[in-house]
Amino acid sequence: MGANSSNRRFTILAADRNPHVRDFLKREMMAEGFQVDLAKNAREVLERVYQNESIDLVIIDPDMPDASKEELLAQLSDRIPNLPVVIHSFSKDDASQTKGPSDVAFVEKEGGSIEALKTIVMEILSRTHRPALGNSSG
Repeated sequence: MGANSSNRRFTILAADRNPHVRDFLKREMMAEGFQVDLAKNAREVLERVYQNESIDLVIIDPDMPDASKEELLAQLSDRIPNLPVVIHSFSKDDASQTKGPSDVAFVEKEGGSIEALKTIVMEILSRTHRPALGNSSG
């Protein structure tokens, strides 16, 4: 399980306006060993991120009721520029229109499968939280 590889559980903030999706994301990500916090709108995303410095990654559905995806990404980027964000959406258009923090990934919602999302989350966390070991090229 990738979440426990460094003696520390990664914390993910999952934001979706649909409570069933939030619960599904929490259950599936906790099964992978992550700590999971939830938010139902952009205001809660910002509150959680600003109050909890231990959040390692944010998963957001761009269809938030109280802010556009661009507004939310800009505020996250302004406050915590290195915080990885995964846009979890039904629309492929969200991938091409996404501008924001440097580490923004897109995963299309696929009917009940969450495997693609888990894979992207693991890849991002392993890349962004790699131990700071010097490169030894011989």
